[in-house]
Amino acid sequence: MKWSLMELRRYQHEPLVIDTTIELADTLLKRDETILGVGPVKVVGTINVEPREYIAQVQFDVVLTLPSSRSLEPVDYPMTIAFDEIYMIPEEYALVKGTEGYEHAIILESSTLDLREAIEDYILLNIPLKVLTEEEMLADELPSGDAWTIMSEEDYLYQQMETQAQTIDPRLAKLSALLDNNEESD
Repeated sequence: MKWSLMELRRYQHEPLVIDTTIELADTLLKRDETILGVGPVKVVGTINVEPREYIAQVQFDVVLTLPSSRSLEPVDYPMTIAFDEIYMIPEEYALVKGTEGYEHAIILESSTLDLREAIEDYILLNIPLKVLTEEEMLADELPSGDAWTIMSEEDYLYQQMETQAQTIDPRLAKLSALLDNNEESD
């Protein structure tokens, strides 16, 4: 997943086609301690060499093993991610800086283009906050314990509305007592 810029210049008239499988387990496990395992990453895409930039259009599939956010049980989480990146050398970027379309260009710090780091970054950015096992997704009950319970936002709002309906504003308590007296006298 690493090419020298001189090597890429050979692909000015036709795109470099990428179709490979790479291993990123060692680096991803070091970068994020919550990841329990990483399967092989199947990468397909192209790199188009333009006069000023290198345009990478990549899609990859990977299966991560992540802990369930409820029970910490391991869950296999498949991911399919596609991205487009523009890479430029500093001299070329200086010429187009501020031009529309180049705001998000990545400036190459060396004379090589390495897509491994971009793939790792996209994997880390797309890890969900909520990961559940199949049983947890199918279960209607949420976990609870001594003096605590987890509830959905809808249940919480419903409970708050019931509590407010039952609670009488202390400023209006005397008025409520007058209404009760009037009903008794009728």
